[in-house]
Amino acid sequence: MKGYNRKGFRKMKQRHNILAFLFLSVLIISSFDYSVATSRKDLLEDFCISNQTATGGFMDFNNGTADTISEFTSYANLFILNEIDPNLEKIDKSKAEFWGIDRLNDFTSTTGTEKSIPDAYYALGILVYLNATANENSTLNDAITKMNGFYNETSHGYNGENSPISTLSDTYYAIEFLERAESLSYSTNSTEIASFVLSCWDSEDNAFAGSPGGYANPIDSYFAIQSLKRLDKLDLFNQKEELSDFIDEFYCDDPVFEAHNGGYSHTQNSPSSSSLMMTYYCVSLQNTLNSSKLHNETTLNWILSRQSPYDFGFNDYSSTSSIEYSSAKLSYFAIRSILIFEEDALGDRNSDLMNEELWNLSTSGWIIAGIVLICIGLAALAGYGIYRYKNRI
Repeated sequence: MKGYNRKGFRKMKQRHNILAFLFLSVLIISSFDYSVATSRKDLLEDFCISNQTATGGFMDFNNGTADTISEFTSYANLFILNEIDPNLEKIDKSKAEFWGIDRLNDFTSTTGTEKSIPDAYYALGILVYLNATANENSTLNDAITKMNGFYNETSHGYNGENSPISTLSDTYYAIEFLERAESLSYSTNSTEIASFVLSCWDSEDNAFAGSPGGYANPIDSYFAIQSLKRLDKLDLFNQKEELSDFIDEFYCDDPVFEAHNGGYSHTQNSPSSSSLMMTYYCVSLQNTLNSSKLHNETTLNWILSRQSPYDFGFNDYSSTSSIEYSSAKLSYFAIRSILIFEEDALGDRNSDLMNEELWNLSTSGWIIAGIVLICIGLAALAGYGIYRYKNRI
């Protein structure tokens, strides 16, 4: 064909291909930004929503089974979801309500599996978050009556059906259950209950044990202090500084163990072992005691570092190379701790702590493939440019 410039046509085609490639690159990169970077809060909400099962209860983690569903796992998920959205619009509330009522009925039942005092507390908590009306029938009243029956007239603490002695754990959860049920029956025995709590103090270790003469530890110390606070008897406890010193011995304060530095351990002076659960109990204790030994920034940063970039819940550090699945229970302890440091952490402002964006490492395959192709294409383009430069006329 006359006037046809084959060389010029090839150059024009090359330019068009390059422009098309660059346009596609910008499009994919833009999509990557919006698809991968999402706020901590939204990712955690998705994690909790995905834990709900067809029964209405919630699992501890995404790939769990019926064995991982309990009053506590369901309560933990709902606590987090309620903090993010009190309307709970993204879950099946009716199924969750039926599940919670069934669990409270299990507590009052005289047959079948016996439920503990903590189980009853979590079951009632589920119904409270759902604004359920368990009190329209006898369920709640029966539960209150049964809980009052666990008060031990001899020790002046509470103990469940399978416990021969009163414990700080049962006493704490019984008081909290009755408080949440708006039944102040425990208040008539507040002085006696406070005496039981104080009798669990171990003057040698300077902490509380689960029962008189038991093993002193941070968790039972948490139950003791929170019980005294609920009873408005905290002023009776005069060893606040000693207890604060004891709790601080569980703090992981060694930068050599970076994965644990800032958290709290199950054992004293063990900087190479941290736990979100222990961190919550210790942080809450130090906060209630108004202790100067609360390591705000370091501990908060450590907790935030435990949010998984894979399923977006929180988990404890593992030395294995495999991906550790997040836990709703551990996420609950993490969020409870975060809210102590910043009560508006789950707010709607961009400045609120949990609105910080995370990178989604489990993003869709086409985005990853697109990034790989962009890299290959840019490398090829650079090579072609070098080749043309070296072979220019």
